[in-house]
Amino acid sequence: MIRGIIFDLDGTLLDSLEERISAWQQAFIKFGVDVDRKTIRPLIGLPGKDLAGRFHERKDEIDSTEEMYFGEVLPQIPFFPDVEITMRKLRETGIRLFIVTSSSRKTVNMLSLPVKDVVTIDDVSHGKPGTEPYEKAIALMDLAPASVMVAGDSENDMIPARKLGCISVLVRHAHGSTSHYADYYIDEIAEIIPLLNHLNGKTKIRKR
Repeated sequence: MIRGIIFDLDGTLLDSLEERISAWQQAFIKFGVDVDRKTIRPLIGLPGKDLAGRFHERKDEIDSTEEMYFGEVLPQIPFFPDVEITMRKLRETGIRLFIVTSSSRKTVNMLSLPVKDVVTIDDVSHGKPGTEPYEKAIALMDLAPASVMVAGDSENDMIPARKLGCISVLVRHAHGSTSHYADYYIDEIAEIIPLLNHLNGKTKIRKR
C-alpha cells in the first residue's frame, strides 16, 4: 500500500528544465567554459556543486552564479498545468506528499509550492543520486520505503528510489526519456492518480 509520494521539483512539478539548463550555460560561460545543452541536460538534478565541479574547479562560485541567473527567471516559470489539481486530489486521499530537490532553500522559498514539506540540498550532507535526501523525507513521513512512491524526471531521481526500495516513477513530460531504474513511466503528473489506484489494488495498469 502506497502511503506517501516524494516528488522532484525541477522538470517534474516545475516546468523549468530549459531555463535551468540556460542558467548553467550562462554560469559556465562567465567562467570561460562552454558546455552544450545536451551535456548539461542529463546532469540536472545533481547538487549544483557536483554538476559545476565536472567542468571547472571553481565549483562553489559557478553554483552560486547559476542560482543567481536561475533566480532572475524563476518568477516567470510555471508549474505544469496539472500539478495543482493533482496535488489537491492526492491530499484528499490522505496520502503524505513531499518534495525532494537539489535546489537551495533560498530558491525554494521564492516559490509558492503545491506541497508543504520539502527537503532541499541545504538540508543534507550529500544530495542525489545519493539516498540521504529521500531517507530524510521518508523518516519525516514516518513511513517504510516500500510504502513510498518517488516521482522524478531523471535517473538522479530514480537511482536512490530503487536503492531504498521505493516505487520509482519516471515522469517524461513528452521528452521520451527512459530509465534503467524506473518501475513505471508516466507522461504527465495527473497520471500519478491512476497509477496510485493500481498500486493500492483499486485498478489494473500495465507496468512500464
